[in-house]
Amino acid sequence: MIGDAGLSAAVSKEIAAALKAHELIKIKVMNDERAEREAMLQAICETLTAAPVQHIGKTLVVYKRAAEAKLILPR
Repeated sequence: MIGDAGLSAAVSKEIAAALKAHELIKIKVMNDERAEREAMLQAICETLTAAPVQHIGKTLVVYKRAAEAKLILPR
């Protein structure tokens, strides 16, 4: 969850750890401005070389492929 402090280094570190463990994660953002949430999604994806999947309301979904795939995606 990204709180009122925004996208800090500690939050980025936790997101990176969650992506490493799960590949696909949902991130809840406590911010009412859609443009700021979109900017956070882009910053997360650029910083962690991840892919944005979805942005619905205050929830961001991010995917980063692991060295050994944990998810099997349909083709």
